[in-house]
Amino acid sequence: MYERLDKLRAEVERCKKRIEDDKGKLRAAEQRLQEAENSQILADVGALNLSPEQLAEFLKLATSGQLGNPGTSNAYAVAENENVQDSKAEEDEDDYDLEGIGNEEN
Repeated sequence: MYERLDKLRAEVERCKKRIEDDKGKLRAAEQRLQEAENSQILADVGALNLSPEQLAEFLKLATSGQLGNPGTSNAYAVAENENVQDSKAEEDEDDYDLEGIGNEEN
């Protein structure tokens, strides 16, 4: 008389168990994904060969939106750009000195 209800209850219990098993599988897969993302981030950052100070500056620029579109700039270019700007500033100083010498001759 209650066989049908017993079968349905058993089916509900099986479904609940499968859901719990699947939740465990989901948590494990999410953890593996997080570990893989972290490994990739560490590999990408390590490939930039930046000092901790340069990395901090790069991240500050990135979070402030001063780097442009994602993927179009990299830390190496930013670090190199800073070095180029420093070199240009030194060249400008040299040019200024040369200009002064040239004007004195006239």
